[in-house]
Amino acid sequence: MSVVKSKRGEGQLVVITKAEELAEYSVKICKNEKHFPKAFRWCFTMKIVDEAVSIYTLIREANTIFVTTKEDYSIRRRKQLEALSLTDSLLGLIDLAKRVYGLDSDRVEHWALLVKNVSKPLRKWLKSDEERYKDIG
Repeated sequence: MSVVKSKRGEGQLVVITKAEELAEYSVKICKNEKHFPKAFRWCFTMKIVDEAVSIYTLIREANTIFVTTKEDYSIRRRKQLEALSLTDSLLGLIDLAKRVYGLDSDRVEHWALLVKNVSKPLRKWLKSDEERYKDIG
């Protein structure tokens, strides 16, 4: 029996999809000359794209780790925490881009929301894993 769509919970690893959306949006906006002039792309936008893509790849890597030992959990958690740390770093770069390049507020709000849509479920995943693997030896 299927569950009515409106009563379904959020997928356990929606964070992967959200991270992919964030990386995709970041690449698209950073390659747009209306927002970032070509002359400055190499020195600033590359950092933004690297952060967004790293968030996505770290989350995927963490998800592939099948936890059976304390070391497995440690590696998985480290990747999750690094991805979470990069979300904050990316928000800082977005804020800086707004101030330096004059990105419009609506675009910045949307971009920041995409980051939040990654960090919030990532925090839930960290907490869930902490509970799930608390007794791992």
